[in-house]
Amino acid sequence: MANDDTLSIIELLEELRAIAQLGLNYSKDVYDRERYERLLALASAQYSALCSLPSSEVEKRFRTELGYITPKVGVSAAILNDQGQLLLVQRTDDSTWCLPCGWAEVRETPQQSIVREVLEETGLLVEVGSLIRLGWRMPGDFGQPHTTYHLQFYCTVVGGTLLELHETTKIGYYYIWSINRWHLDHQVEAEAAHQYWRNQRSQG
Repeated sequence: MANDDTLSIIELLEELRAIAQLGLNYSKDVYDRERYERLLALASAQYSALCSLPSSEVEKRFRTELGYITPKVGVSAAILNDQGQLLLVQRTDDSTWCLPCGWAEVRETPQQSIVREVLEETGLLVEVGSLIRLGWRMPGDFGQPHTTYHLQFYCTVVGGTLLELHETTKIGYYYIWSINRWHLDHQVEAEAAHQYWRNQRSQG
């Protein structure tokens, strides 16, 4: 997590970044657009120093979001077996472990995004149940440049076959205490999922 001094810098960068992106989306004046371009480049360079990403990559990510700036929304699925083991996937990008997850897509409900992501990552078809956790990450958390919200749903498998697909190196049901390399804050998500499962079991 960022310290107070870093947070104040990030808050300033967020404001500058939003002004630049909104200006590039709405302004038609060529001189104003040059100023907004410069502002976005400066903000991206400073984000790069905080996030350990190349400034060109930060700027590229920001440019894909021209328009009114809102948080990105992620979704994840809590799927447990009768023994309390949680369905986890090992990522191909950094070899860490996470729940089946991904970004919500436009023209999809959160539930539809969950069904799609689980099918793409695991080969399983799920029925989406209760929302069990709303999490968030601020710019600078885990070296990320965005404000993001994360919706975690309890899901039940209703079909499909468990497969190791292109986005994962390993996949299976695991006791959460056996995992020691979590992706970002997915240990918190895993603990929330297991607590919800225990509560459901105790209620009969």
